[in-house]
Amino acid sequence: MNTPSGLLPVVYADESSNSGQNLLDPHQPVFTLAGVHLPDELAASVVDEVRSQLPPTQGEPKYGSLARSSKGRRALKRAFERLPEGSVRSYLLDKRFMVVTKLVDVLVEPLADADGVNLYEGQGGLALAELLRLGGLVLGDAAAFHQMLQAFVDWVRQRGVATDELFTAIAAYRASIPEEHADFAGWIELLECCREVADATAVDLATGEQRDILDPAVPALYCLCSSFGEAVGQFRLVHDTSKVIDRNATLLRMAHLLPDLANPGRFNDPFPAVQIDFADSTSHPQLQIADWAAGAVRQWAAHLAVGGGDRFSEELADVVKPWVVGAVWPTGTVDLRASGPEDR
Repeated sequence: MNTPSGLLPVVYADESSNSGQNLLDPHQPVFTLAGVHLPDELAASVVDEVRSQLPPTQGEPKYGSLARSSKGRRALKRAFERLPEGSVRSYLLDKRFMVVTKLVDVLVEPLADADGVNLYEGQGGLALAELLRLGGLVLGDAAAFHQMLQAFVDWVRQRGVATDELFTAIAAYRASIPEEHADFAGWIELLECCREVADATAVDLATGEQRDILDPAVPALYCLCSSFGEAVGQFRLVHDTSKVIDRNATLLRMAHLLPDLANPGRFNDPFPAVQIDFADSTSHPQLQIADWAAGAVRQWAAHLAVGGGDRFSEELADVVKPWVVGAVWPTGTVDLRASGPEDR
């Protein structure tokens, strides 16, 4: 028996630093999504307390404006202290690493699958992405490696890079790798073997058959909601206005009909958000808190990803780390059990 939507628990979600498929924006290296499950009264009280500590002339207290002043930071810390354990969850992505994982997903995985190799089982694809990321900047020319990644992003986004130009960039990077690193060059040659896959994918990209494949919002939301579902069961999701989520809402609801590629013979778990609504943070205090949580996780994670930041970025660690339920984030290690390029 289905529970009426008005009686379902409600989870509120918001993003920070979503640049869409433009994953190589140097000013936004990290994407975060945060969800909040809080009673209306507590959420309103938390937001009202923060507002009481700000000048009456200040508009909506978004995370970016609060984090720039000492008074705003103190207000944020106090707000976070009032949030019950488990009421906030977050998912984060290192955008540059996501580009490398998508390079493997889009080009190499279909080629491997045609040869009967499942790169998702045993995390072989992730190991390859780690290898390319770790070796890319130091075993060949760093500028050529960046150009290869940028060409891939622009090719997927249909931003003036044809398939020929993408593979010219791949070949240029492979040529920059000195002979003493021939083993690593073999992995780049594997990318060059993916031309037929790329030609077929280019058709799908041009016709819109494949869309939003680099946008982190959809996979992050599926993972975040799956985590909340384990705690509260089915729920209603209220998301800050998002065209990409709205466009992919049907796909999310049909996730259970798609195979779980990492576990052959199984299907994905059902998406626990049985209803998706969109709203503005001014109308729901929980969305305001989700904005603060997403911003705090993003500030802390950006400090980890590229360095810099300030003392507040470091102080956020103890607060936000328990919120993180998943990530697309490099580990800095490669599973040496992965097959070598000679085994492809």
